[in-house]
Amino acid sequence: MADTIEDALDRVARNDGTVLVRLPPRLRGTVRLDVRTDRETTHWFVSLDKGKIQVSSTGAEPDATITGERALFDRLASGQDRFVPMMFRNALVVEGDLGIADQISRILFAGAPPGQHPKDFAANGGAAAHEREDSQHPGREHVRRH
Repeated sequence: MADTIEDALDRVARNDGTVLVRLPPRLRGTVRLDVRTDRETTHWFVSLDKGKIQVSSTGAEPDATITGERALFDRLASGQDRFVPMMFRNALVVEGDLGIADQISRILFAGAPPGQHPKDFAANGGAAAHEREDSQHPGREHVRRH
């Protein structure tokens, strides 16, 4: 699993992921990632063509652009968050072809947030711990399930 967006880009540039095997070979397109910090915006072009991927700091007009703060991209790369929920929260802005943006995000951010085994979940307080956590967040509705 990658720790930063650069690690994720490096991993896919080396084609050492297994995600490419599962993609349709006809899938083609380019996504530009606009990674913002306080001082600058770094652009990365990720292109898919016939089952091969290429990563570059320059490129032609992209089919889609994904814009967001570096910290958010790093959270995606490390598996701490997921692309679609971030997009729906407007933490990331996607312009252009949403389909190719989604497919490339699946390659770049293939790691899922880690889960817990049910026995570990129960040993750590289970649902009661989550209810306490939910009650500590103002504005969050508390729903009991029966």
